Amino acid sequence: MKIAARLFALLGLLFALGLPTLSAHADSMASKLEQLGEMTYLKVTDLRVIKRNGLLNIQAEVTNISSSNERLFYRFKWLDDAGFSIWDEEPWKPVVIYGKQKHLITVVAPTPQATDFRLVLQSPNNTTTSGGSSSTTTWPTE
Repeated sequence: MKIAARLFALLGLLFALGLPTLSAHADSMASKLEQLGEMTYLKVTDLRVIKRNGLLNIQAEVTNISSSNERLFYRFKWLDDAGFSIWDEEPWKPVVIYGKQKHLITVVAPTPQATDFRLVLQSPNNTTTSGGSSSTTTWPTE
């Protein structure tokens, strides 16, 4: 019982100070990612989000599990509280992630109205399966 009382007091203090708290219903990392195809060699291994100065700040760590260099294209979709898109579609951003290396993608939301996001990822080595056959996913050229 004492632990519950201490936890309640701590949460009250955090709210009083205006510090961010973790929600019990926090979205999973997978719910924030849209992968166009199945990424075989590139994996999002960490995703951090904080609101600073009224804007979402996001850091996504992408790990290349292959020993070969892998190309990745990414962009963000910015959403409001209701899940509607509130910003123009971003262009694809290219990056090369060297074999067995990690790459950190860091971005700040373009507007305070952006309260949610989706990180859209695409790689030339992605494959999709439809009806039991495997094919290469089309990926952006620029």
